[in-house]
Order: sequence, then C-alpha cells, then structure tokens
Amino acid sequence: MEVRVVEVPVEATFALRDRLLRRDRPDLGLRIPDDGVAGTFHLAVLDTTGAAVGVMTLTPAEPEFVARPPAWRLRQMAVDPGQQRQGLGSALFAAALTALRALGAATLWAESRDASLSFYLAQGMAAVPGRQHTSAGVVYSDVTLDLGLSAERDPQPATPGS
Repeated sequence: MEVRVVEVPVEATFALRDRLLRRDRPDLGLRIPDDGVAGTFHLAVLDTTGAAVGVMTLTPAEPEFVARPPAWRLRQMAVDPGQQRQGLGSALFAAALTALRALGAATLWAESRDASLSFYLAQGMAAVPGRQHTSAGVVYSDVTLDLGLSAERDPQPATPGS
C-alpha cells in the first residue's frame, strides 16, 4: 500500500484526536491552543475514502529545555489502531522532518506518552534527561531530535572537479 501524507485542515484531525487521544480526557476539547499558533500545520495519512487514519500537528514552539532554535513541537500524533505497524506513523514522521527542514527548523521535540516512547526513539529522537511528568494518570517524557542544518543554512555542496 502506498502511503501518502498530505497537509489537512485541523478539523480533519478531530476524529482520531477524539477516539485515540482525548477519550480518557473528556475535560479537554478537540481543538488545542497550539492549533491557533501562527505557522502551525497538520499532516495526515488518508484512506481511500478520504478519512484520516494517521495525524499529527506541528507548531513552532521553543521547549523548556535547552534546544537549538528554531524549534518545533510535534503534538497530537495518532494512527488508527487497525492501521498501526504498517509504516503510517513513520511516513508521517518522515514527512514532518522534510517539511520542518524546508522551514529552517533546527529542533523537533514532543511530549511522548510513555506508551509511545519506543516509536519516537525508533525515529531517532532521544529522551531528555529529567523531563518526565504525569498528567491525569498518563506518564509523559520529553523527546527531542536535532534536525541539523536546514537546506537554507547548508553550504552549497562542492561540484565535482571544483
């Protein structure tokens, strides 16, 4: 199956947010404050009917720990349980890295539910020492990834023979 990641309006993320990320937190709405931050965008993998089966939100935001700016925060990532372990999450993550590097981002970070921590570590992220907390009974760990120099900041590669 070909996996295609596309940018979507925030509302396209709501069904998965509700079913997978907010079911245990009915006190929280589907729209998060970061959805209104300038520059925020949403990525999704859509099934053949156009329904989102994988989603994530990316927001320009500096973390509370030391990181190279500019930093972006990954939030609200979810993949339909029936579609997991088929590469959708990895495809979303790869598309996010491509988009963020094009924007000149230097750092990607997230607050990972510990139940999902192995996914983020497998994508090359690292847990931030001392940055773990519990909210509403869910344990979270901050994770980060240095994106290196963006294409805008990279020196031009030498051409053969120069």
